[in-house]
Amino acid sequence: MTIDDQHSELANAWTSLNDLMDRLPSLIRWDGVQHMDLTDMADRVRGLAIHLDSAVLLASKLRYDSALALLRTGLEQSVLDWLMFQGRTLVERYSGVDEEKWNEWQEARAAKAGWTTDIREWTRTKKGEVRVVREGLYSEPDHDGNRRQISIYYFLLEQYRPTMGPPSAQAEDWAISRDELRRMASENQALWHDYLTWSSLIENLKENKLVDDVDAGRLAAHYRFLSGYAHPVVDHRRDSYGQHALLGWPKYDHYTSELVLLYAITLGVLEMRNFLRSLDGQPVTGLSNADEVEQVLNAAQLATSHFWFLGTHPHRYDTWKSHNEACFRVQRDAGTSTPLPPEPAPEDVPYPADPLRRLVAIHRSAQEIMTGLAYLSPWPRADAHFR
Repeated sequence: MTIDDQHSELANAWTSLNDLMDRLPSLIRWDGVQHMDLTDMADRVRGLAIHLDSAVLLASKLRYDSALALLRTGLEQSVLDWLMFQGRTLVERYSGVDEEKWNEWQEARAAKAGWTTDIREWTRTKKGEVRVVREGLYSEPDHDGNRRQISIYYFLLEQYRPTMGPPSAQAEDWAISRDELRRMASENQALWHDYLTWSSLIENLKENKLVDDVDAGRLAAHYRFLSGYAHPVVDHRRDSYGQHALLGWPKYDHYTSELVLLYAITLGVLEMRNFLRSLDGQPVTGLSNADEVEQVLNAAQLATSHFWFLGTHPHRYDTWKSHNEACFRVQRDAGTSTPLPPEPAPEDVPYPADPLRRLVAIHRSAQEIMTGLAYLSPWPRADAHFR
């Protein structure tokens, strides 16, 4: 990252990454037969690149709020694709399962009924709430008897119909009765609530051991932040354009333009890394120009290392802020003569709720008089003190 207003390092990283994601379907080297599910997944990567590049384009035209709203879509797709690429289990929930029905289900599973063979585990509460973890689907055996496991999420995207509406909205159709349409709409509605909502996506990421509770919380923080731009219930002009936004906007802002690039690159790298991991054990021999692919991804991660998206890698600013606040509390409660607590370990640094305010603060050097602790910004900007 540079200290000028063009973010040349970030812009170059995004250009290279976007080009790589756009070319991904043609880079796959097949081991004999091309498989449609992997081709579709590579196209998902390319589709996400189009969304992310559209956000970058909006930001270049100073439409920051619109760019961040579109990035919320990008975040959701990257999480859903994560499950499509690597998910091997699916969580299902049922309500109103009484004792009698539960016993029938358990007997069916003990008898190895077909609908129970893919159940890995299940539990029932006293209120009749059942949680089922199913193992993902498998392809038909090839000539050697080998089967490939395919994420259930790959098929869910083919089943869900967003335009169908609730059961109450169904009208008579010339080919399908209203009762049948209402049944289909009810199933479609359940499909969304059970598997495709944000909470369901995160639950399934955790169940598949793709994220832990900590990183699930970090994803939730970004979801909340970006959701504020996706819904027109908050005036973000001062956040997006600075304290004097009402005097003339839209106008260029160093920090929000940087944030859009950080999100685009970070989500793009996450998508690419997850897709590449999904190729293990698949009928492919890798990607063409694999060294170039790795070089582009590494450069993108290096350029965005201060963003702290997932993982235990807070920036120096985050550690200083956490340490300073802890020292301030000690001195406030016990007096200035009390020994200061040590600097927190990376895993103990609180995760920021507002990525934009944090980004502004990273550009602002500071020294606290009471604690004596200082933060020296690697990229100081005078306007950060008045943002």
